[in-house]
Amino acid sequence: MRIRITILALIGLLCGLAIAARAETITISTNNTPLDRQALHDLSKEAFRRIGVDFKLVSLPSERSLHSANLGEVDGEGLRVPGLASQYPNLVQVPERYIGISFVAFAKDASIRLDQGWDSLKSHRVAFINGWKLFEGNTGGARSVSKVDKAEQMFLMLDGGRIDLALYTLADGVALARHMGLSSIAPLAPALKDVDMYLYLHSKHEALVPKLAQALREMKADGSYNRILAALKAE
Repeated sequence: MRIRITILALIGLLCGLAIAARAETITISTNNTPLDRQALHDLSKEAFRRIGVDFKLVSLPSERSLHSANLGEVDGEGLRVPGLASQYPNLVQVPERYIGISFVAFAKDASIRLDQGWDSLKSHRVAFINGWKLFEGNTGGARSVSKVDKAEQMFLMLDGGRIDLALYTLADGVALARHMGLSSIAPLAPALKDVDMYLYLHSKHEALVPKLAQALREMKADGSYNRILAALKAE
């Protein structure tokens, strides 16, 4: 009987140790476009796996997503332009590029020229998704600025003549216009900005930042990074 009790006690102890040893889960919030969100998910899943951490992705409105991450209500936020730590002091940028994104203007009027970059917006009515910091910081001189919750809203505004330019990402914008049957809407060249995008973690997880950056570098070196992105393009 004593032996049986001892064995059961050992089993209980081992189960308790196994539970304690389970990997922590990092929850990242995002308001990325569908294609970029999938890239964030698939790359992060592999990168966090390599450092022994479980990964979970949730969707929140853009501005709320940043504030929730900064307050520590979620463990991090992405994908975002570099340099946001100055505005959100509790967020630490993982110093390894995830993906590059082309931010562009979509229009019905193909004659609109953007040769002067952001200054080209001065005479136009523009719209973008609320909380997108790159556009917030560069559209102050536009004729008018509308902020929306969803990309579909501004594409409908553009189609209805309520704005001149819808500011969005190139790949997702092209896919969205096609999905909505808005064949008269197309991206203008050149891009307003080509940007490298990064993941941010709350400062309570700062110890994971160099580990995650190293995991991403190793993924790029061993080819898994390119394989993951290639699989997304093939879907």
